[in-house]
Amino acid sequence: MRKLPKLAFVAAVLTMTLGFSSCSSAPVEPIQENPNSSSAPVEEVIAVVGDFGVASRKQRAVSNLVAKFDPNFVLTVGDNRYKEKLGYQRLVGNYYPQKVVPAAGNHDYEFGIKYFDRYFGTTYRTRNYVYSAESGIDFFILDSTMGLKSTPARRKQKAWLKQELLKSEADFKVVVLHHPPYSSGKHRSTKLFQWPYGSMGVDLVLSGHDHTYERIVRSGSTFVVNGVGGAPLYKCGKRVGGSRRCLDKNYGALFLYSNQDEVRGVFRSFSGKTLDTFTINR
Repeated sequence: MRKLPKLAFVAAVLTMTLGFSSCSSAPVEPIQENPNSSSAPVEEVIAVVGDFGVASRKQRAVSNLVAKFDPNFVLTVGDNRYKEKLGYQRLVGNYYPQKVVPAAGNHDYEFGIKYFDRYFGTTYRTRNYVYSAESGIDFFILDSTMGLKSTPARRKQKAWLKQELLKSEADFKVVVLHHPPYSSGKHRSTKLFQWPYGSMGVDLVLSGHDHTYERIVRSGSTFVVNGVGGAPLYKCGKRVGGSRRCLDKNYGALFLYSNQDEVRGVFRSFSGKTLDTFTINR
């Protein structure tokens, strides 16, 4: 059993009663990455993967990419498991031996969320938690499947998030949830989680669920859908407002390079090509 990595500070616990610019049909040209784009030293490398637990060659290629860049930890945006007969060690641990900070997805529920809890050391009360990275980012992880199943649970999640954001003294605040508030992919946007993240002080929202890579900017916050960790890809459909880039032909991972002054995001395909970059300044 793999235990949830030690939190930098104790997470507040929810008490629940239950638990555009790039066309997808055209060839994507790699972006020329400038390693000297920031004069500030990189203090931490965080790999973000999503929708990956299928035990496929694509998943292995993405995990090899992640290993190449030696991240401080791997952050998942859900759907860590798709196979009923394969457990989390086979689907997560054998691919990502690094420290893993997980979010739960709907497929984690499909085959029994208790197995997710056993592997990561969580419970239905602690799948919503705060993880503090050493470089000055607080990650607020939400179990969005729980929130979609229960209106009272979702309301408590929103209240908890507001409270924890106000308490946080982090340089950057990032919300992580499986279901994307905004998406141009197959599942489209999750309206029930279209909260006023910008006014709440959130810099970045990370999600998965749609098996695409998409970056969206709305109301002062950046939203990234990153569901291309191994499961079969979906197509980018009609673009939602604020969509800056949507990719549907590339498996890969998002890397966050963070320090006290900025967070620089770099999305790379499993072949190592840089296909999108963005920067969030303090």
